[in-house]
Amino acid sequence: PALGPPHECLSPRRHKTWSTTYEKIILTYLDLCLEFNRSREAKDGLHQYRNLSQSQAPGSLEAVIRHLIEKSEAKCRAAKEAAEKGEVDPVSSNGEGGDAANAASTGTGETAGDDDDDGEDGDFYGSGTPNSILLSTMSTDPEKVQRETSLLLPALKFLWEVYRAVLDILKSNSKLERLYHGVAASALRFCGEYKRRVEFRRLCDMMRMHLGNLTKYGGVGMTRFEETGKPNNKVRGWEGWTAEAIELHLQTRFVQLETASSLRLYTEGFRTVEDIFNILQISRARRK
Repeated sequence: PALGPPHECLSPRRHKTWSTTYEKIILTYLDLCLEFNRSREAKDGLHQYRNLSQSQAPGSLEAVIRHLIEKSEAKCRAAKEAAEKGEVDPVSSNGEGGDAANAASTGTGETAGDDDDDGEDGDFYGSGTPNSILLSTMSTDPEKVQRETSLLLPALKFLWEVYRAVLDILKSNSKLERLYHGVAASALRFCGEYKRRVEFRRLCDMMRMHLGNLTKYGGVGMTRFEETGKPNNKVRGWEGWTAEAIELHLQTRFVQLETASSLRLYTEGFRTVEDIFNILQISRARRK
């Protein structure tokens, strides 16, 4: 119920122009979503605020996104520390986080082999499966597993959903492309730190799709916004390939390659090398 009024204020029929009041509303709204682990509502709120602010106040959109990511990452670190100290969260089932509390927080379904096809056992959405329950009971420290599922997993799931939502919002925004790649690098390191192999694959597929759309619809031959005075109509918010854009894409893929190696997902590493090659081809075509 507490999320209803601020969400109504952000709905398209309620506003015409951006103001600082809407920034205060969205910050309060996102804080509530974080407190109750309501990732779907947070994603919807971000999309509503994107539609309101991206053309009138892109700096405000950036500030809101950074606020949400920083607080989500801080909550995740706090949950990890609490789980390691043996604390118990009496309200761990709040919101969507309660649905995830049935699975092992760091279970990845991985084996010692190379890039095994472990299905969806290790993702945030396969919670409560017979395999995950059985593995948790076979753990050498069942109490630790229980603490991690009640404390850490909801925070991990919320942070993962925030990363996905932000990348989707910023996928073709030239004004905030530095923020996009910063969030992408953070999401990749998140997968590496918490051994989220399934989420890493999904993240790579998502960014590969973003790159493919920019290559196909925002082609190398497109002129820059400054040269024509008109934005690229084929990809909303995209102003064309620049040297900086190419460099940012390459830096992100290097982090992706490093993470793939640390997770021993070598097939994904080869795909990342192909992504790097395609980006270098864009750079070569741009110089012609």
